[in-house]
Amino acid sequence: MPPAKEALRLGDLYRGLREQFSGAGVPEPDVSARHIAAEASGCDVAEIALAPKTPMTVRMVSHADAMAARRVAGEPLQYVLGRWGFRELDLAVDNRALIPRPETEVVAGVAIDWLFQTVRRRRQSEVVVADLGTGCGAIALSIAHEVPQAHVLATDSSAEALALAAANLAGLGSAASRVSLCQGDWFEALLGFFDPQGIICAAELRGQLDLIVSNPPYVADAEALPPEIDNWEPHEALYAGTDGLSALRTIVRDARGWLAPGGLLALEIGSDQGAAVSEIASARGYQDVSVEPDLAGLDRVLVAIRPQNEPDSLVIEQATRLLREGHFVVAPTDTLCGIMARYADTEAVARVCKTKDRPRTEPMPILVSGLAQAEELVEFSAQARTLAERHWPGGLTLVARRRGGPDPLHGRETLGVRAPAAGWLRWLIDEVGPVTGTSANRHGFETPADANEAAASLVTPPRLACVIGGRAAGGAASTVVDVTGDQPVVLRDGAVGVGSLELPEISAESGT
Repeated sequence: MPPAKEALRLGDLYRGLREQFSGAGVPEPDVSARHIAAEASGCDVAEIALAPKTPMTVRMVSHADAMAARRVAGEPLQYVLGRWGFRELDLAVDNRALIPRPETEVVAGVAIDWLFQTVRRRRQSEVVVADLGTGCGAIALSIAHEVPQAHVLATDSSAEALALAAANLAGLGSAASRVSLCQGDWFEALLGFFDPQGIICAAELRGQLDLIVSNPPYVADAEALPPEIDNWEPHEALYAGTDGLSALRTIVRDARGWLAPGGLLALEIGSDQGAAVSEIASARGYQDVSVEPDLAGLDRVLVAIRPQNEPDSLVIEQATRLLREGHFVVAPTDTLCGIMARYADTEAVARVCKTKDRPRTEPMPILVSGLAQAEELVEFSAQARTLAERHWPGGLTLVARRRGGPDPLHGRETLGVRAPAAGWLRWLIDEVGPVTGTSANRHGFETPADANEAAASLVTPPRLACVIGGRAAGGAASTVVDVTGDQPVVLRDGAVGVGSLELPEISAESGT
């Protein structure tokens, strides 16, 4: 009688898989072999080295062979296994949603750390979080699991992705009661939200979110991704327009009105997108804008705060609408009360001159939300751009050559442009476009510090439908620098000291 065939051991299965994957050109064959051997045998990955002589059944080997065939065909390891670890959770994963990655764990970590600090500092018993584009639910469920005070709204436009998130939610335990799944595009998903427990008031949700977090698509349409990603993971969760920024722009812009004052925006971004997304956030009026690195030291997480102590979102929205309709808005700006009209509305700007009894031929400074908006109006040299990057937002006005020829009102070839320090004002300007930055007073008279008094003091009744109340802070007027020539020239020393401009060509003597 022939001897009985010896049963296959765990170590043998692992080595066979490793050789198979190596021969087939599978990336990191050792990793795939260990995970598939562990999944097929029901062992932990560490047991492959600790208990290599564990016998395998026919069913285990058959299961390993089936998974190996899928892996050799190019299917991602995580999808082959059907589950993957993310921070403290073991999540079901498949091609209905992106694979949870270490970079996204960094995003979740930034959000969770901030929530802990916020709860402790503010002594809040509850915080409300929105995870936009939740996919399999990795970020949302991790926050609910690790932060007991968090109520999480997890949104996605894909019903299939939400079904996967729901499957993971079912295994979360008691923390699942603090997670709600909402279908829809970005913030639209929150408009129809209903909390059956009555903990979150949907009618007051806008402007009340403590944290908005997302891992949105951020790959440019033309970028070539590895086949293992491009052929298997959902494209709608990967690609985001010609520059990869379309989803990030939408979230950064709209989150401004959904966050509570002092609330945090945390977004996963591409490793080469830090500067571009930071500029978008700054132009939208966030404060403390920064980019956090991932474990490889690459730019990965945009973090930005909605400022405290600013006008209510509804007031900003009203001012936005009225400016678009050709009305004026009077409000306290960085140093004094200003009267604003859309610069693109020549008739509105002419009425500002009449209201102030100011000659139409005398140019007014123009407020912009940031560098991108400024360069749509004027031509900046490399030196001018450097000055703006260093000192905007803030008290620096740059006089540059106007694009498109002379100004239609005052007829000059140049414009003075500035990005104001007040975050709410940049938010407003980002919505409506550049606005006049002139003082809300009769020409030649002192400007009242109170916005309502300033509005009442104007020479003729303007088309004034909105006053954003408050008192101007006062302080030094902006420094004015002419950047139309080969070298910058200081026209007025002011809030930004000449010495801090950090360009050797500029000196106090060059001013006039």
